[in-house]
Amino acid sequence: YPGQQDSSEEQTQQKRKQNQEQDDNTTGDLVVIALGEIIEDFEQFATLNVERIGELIGNRLVQLTNEVNVPQEVIHLIGQGQGAHVAGVAGRQYTRQTGHKLRRITGLDPSKQYSQPDNKLSGLARGDADFVDAIHTSAYGMGVQKRLADVDFYPNGPAAGVPGADNVVEASMRATRYFAESVRPGNERNFPAVAASSYKEYKQNNGYGKRAYMGIATNYDVRGDYMLQ
Repeated sequence: YPGQQDSSEEQTQQKRKQNQEQDDNTTGDLVVIALGEIIEDFEQFATLNVERIGELIGNRLVQLTNEVNVPQEVIHLIGQGQGAHVAGVAGRQYTRQTGHKLRRITGLDPSKQYSQPDNKLSGLARGDADFVDAIHTSAYGMGVQKRLADVDFYPNGPAAGVPGADNVVEASMRATRYFAESVRPGNERNFPAVAASSYKEYKQNNGYGKRAYMGIATNYDVRGDYMLQ
């Protein structure tokens, strides 16, 4: 049946095209800066010079866009713990040097800052990029309770940890695990969240309300606090 064969071939070609488009959208370059390798104890963690490291990274990003022609519209910084604040400083430094903002910064359980310069904005904040999002999994442990980003996600609400985590360190790292899971193809919408000003409000509404997806698939126009269970 020639007609059926033509139809089958068209479907095969269309599927190949869709797969190619998906590959084009999900490929890219990943640069990992392992700050943890230079931190040996809590004192070094608490006194980490977030401003200096962030500015150095911001300057390297300027070089990346100027010398290698990487557009800032495709740059997405992701930082865990203190690294989230380093990413925020890097974003501000990039803007100071170029007049442009990076596309996105994601903070994974941004940590408390024990050493901050006087009279100077330090750490992750809204405005450090076109879009800033944060996932808080240890808000009353190693993380912070206050809202930092355009949208802040709180799995199981603001708490010291999340179910299944044995301590605050493991709870803090859950934010990284959640985000990493969302990056896997097919898992982009594994973490639906609902707008709520508190976990109590979320529970009272039985999880109903304005929805957003925590992780890689978060829409850039989402704003506010979001809870999920």
